[in-house]
Amino acid sequence: MILFKNRSAQLDDLLARIAEQIQLDDTRKERMESAYRAIESLLNEDDKFFKDATFEIYPQGSVRIGTTVKPTGKNEFDLDIVVHIVIDWKNYTPQYIYNQLKRVLQNSDRYKDKVELKNRCVRLNYAGDFHMDILPGCQETSYDEDKLVVPDRELGDWTSSNPRGYGNWFIEKSNLAKTTLLEKAYAMEDLPADEFSKKKPLQRAVQLIKMYRDEYFKTNPKMATSSIILTTIAGEFYQGDDSIFDAIENIIIKIKQNFNAAGLVGNRLKILNPVNPQEDFSDKWDDVKEPELYEQFRKFILHLDEQWKILKDENGVIEEAKTIKGLFGEKAFLRAQDSQVDLLEKARKTRNIGINTTTGIIAGSTSATMKPIKENTFYGGE
Repeated sequence: MILFKNRSAQLDDLLARIAEQIQLDDTRKERMESAYRAIESLLNEDDKFFKDATFEIYPQGSVRIGTTVKPTGKNEFDLDIVVHIVIDWKNYTPQYIYNQLKRVLQNSDRYKDKVELKNRCVRLNYAGDFHMDILPGCQETSYDEDKLVVPDRELGDWTSSNPRGYGNWFIEKSNLAKTTLLEKAYAMEDLPADEFSKKKPLQRAVQLIKMYRDEYFKTNPKMATSSIILTTIAGEFYQGDDSIFDAIENIIIKIKQNFNAAGLVGNRLKILNPVNPQEDFSDKWDDVKEPELYEQFRKFILHLDEQWKILKDENGVIEEAKTIKGLFGEKAFLRAQDSQVDLLEKARKTRNIGINTTTGIIAGSTSATMKPIKENTFYGGE
């Protein structure tokens, strides 16, 4: 199924449609938003601590930056939210702030059976659907509205955090691509672009790298590289490519270069928080209990590099399809093709569109070499 004369645009369209399948759908997104708005209402009703506190609630992590990926196996979607409290935190212990959130949730008939206490957050388990990790934090200064101190129960102390600042950093990096290759291609071919085509290449790159990570480590998930590391390293090395494929290729190249540079001096690659360089997201790679974590990350990146080179060098639609199926699974590939067919049916109903019998390319035309696209009455897009 060929949409574009330009192979790069055709490949990017398939990759974008694969990524679109694995993210939060609108129904679940609305359900999650409703869930954290309900927490906001509950805290507003508290007649003890929160009644006198100025606070706001907002999502962090992949939901905030648009890089969600459907979990594998029995895992659930993870919604991370922040309760951002504006008070003089020096007047309180970290345990006190944590306990105020815990108290409200455990005293609620609606939530008390869902509560699970974690190190820095309180988790609410919505069985079989998703779980919500609620991080309480106090604004550290009046001049930086994003920087927080959050309670760390294991340390028994405050620790620095900046989830909103991180989200802003990632979105800013994503926006280095002012107009994507897909947006340009859709305009050139006069095809009705879906909203998905407007998502930035960096966001898609992170989704696809995480998707392949899940596939690569499916038999050994404990060794899987964390999403925050993959997201951060992709953002750090992204150079504003307008293509999803090029974004991933160049991120891989940069990672390999840094592998070599770090290895020359006997060190590992370090992934620091871009809005708090004192925080090393990759400190677990030094854990003596898990000495293979860093090596497994290296092997994963080098394997992805091999697969990406194969995909780049493929010559022909059939061989390319085989490689994409190997990367992301046959089901994901076929669904992406079905999505393309749906787009073409939409275009066929609005204008004269067909398949050029000489080139096989789909386009609008009144030429004698064009034949109309038949309505889709099959499954699989072939």
